[in-house]
Amino acid sequence: MSFTQEESNEVEICVSCGAPTSFKKGDDVTFRYGYMDGAGQLCFKCSQTKKMHKTGNYDIVSEWTKHG
Repeated sequence: MSFTQEESNEVEICVSCGAPTSFKKGDDVTFRYGYMDGAGQLCFKCSQTKKMHKTGNYDIVSEWTKHG
C-alpha cells in the first residue's frame, strides 16, 4: 500500500479498542507486534489479551502486570 508522506507518519489505531498504537501507518507490517492480516493493528494491551485467550493462560504474571 502506498501512502503520502503525511499519511505514513500517522499513528495506527487499534482495530479492537480504538486506542493509538506505537506504530505508524508507514511502518512495515513484518516488524509490527500485534498486527493481524486481514484485520489490522492491535494495541499492546489488546494483543496481550488475544495472546491470553489463544494460550488459555489467564494467570497473573509479572510480564502482564508491569505493562498496565
